[in-house]
Amino acid sequence: MFEKAISNLNFDARIRAESSVSALKYIDMMIEDFKVRDSKSKADILLDVFGLLQGLFVGIDSLYQLSIAITKYKYHININQNEKLRELKYIRNDVVGHPTNRSYEDGSYGFSFILNEAITKDNLSYMSYIIKDKEIRKKKIDVEFKEVISAYEEAKIQVLDDIASYLERKPSKIDIPGYIVNMFERGMKKEFNEKDITELKVLVMKDQNIKSNSPNRLIWHIKLLNKTYAWKDDKYQELIDYLRLKEMLNIYKIYLDLTDKKIRLPYLEKPELLTRFEKELKRINKYDELMTYFKDKNHPLFNEHLEMLINLVEDDELDRLLIWFSKISDSDQSYLIGKTLKDN
Repeated sequence: MFEKAISNLNFDARIRAESSVSALKYIDMMIEDFKVRDSKSKADILLDVFGLLQGLFVGIDSLYQLSIAITKYKYHININQNEKLRELKYIRNDVVGHPTNRSYEDGSYGFSFILNEAITKDNLSYMSYIIKDKEIRKKKIDVEFKEVISAYEEAKIQVLDDIASYLERKPSKIDIPGYIVNMFERGMKKEFNEKDITELKVLVMKDQNIKSNSPNRLIWHIKLLNKTYAWKDDKYQELIDYLRLKEMLNIYKIYLDLTDKKIRLPYLEKPELLTRFEKELKRINKYDELMTYFKDKNHPLFNEHLEMLINLVEDDELDRLLIWFSKISDSDQSYLIGKTLKDN
């Protein structure tokens, strides 16, 4: 399936795809060897671990590049849905990439110490330090190699299956863009029906030949949309309704991309609160650096940057908005708010 699809690509995309497939095969070989190795000394174990972490990082990048080469987009892979692989980005940079000099966009810098007594063939622990001005924050991170490998192998299978399903799809004659626009227009009138989401998911999965366990971003955005329907808040319901409509447009755009259709997106006006937030940000110097990680509440600098922005904002209403955002525990809801504030 992949061989035929790759052979039909133009030169640049074909070389990218062939390189990605080759890298994935080598990473599989490395993982299998890592599983059976019986390293005794800590030096040998670290050599294996450094190779594993870097290899998994290369494997994830290869999955992204394969998806882009074959489909033109990275909608078939979404590492942010996989907590272990999302953490792998930070672990790899801490341990292998920049352990002695890790720099961050806000001017912070950091370094990591591997804990000598915690080095085994099954796991590793390290202390991570992040320094800004005279403040030092530290955190102990524990890494279970079996869990990380399992998460990568599961994600790899899902992504390859999803791309294969995409190549075998037989698009239906149902006007899915029209269906989404109808949902959007009714949503503009505050008419929201959860049955619409269930029907939309069924139509999209059939049209794009998507499996139920797919990491496909189109399905993930439908999941995010579904969460907004059950999300109620006495003070910020207008913002939540906006997030709901915004997700409809995200789904609309992704579907148009996947089907290679060019249709103008419906217009969605920002709530007054976001307009005020945009004006306030223009007043604050380097605000863009503080919002770099707003989409990922698990990033080590998320809380620190959010607290800094809260202290810089002079508008009391916006201050309360950011405090409300800081208390959101659901990672999907936090992503929706954080991305909207960042891209505002």
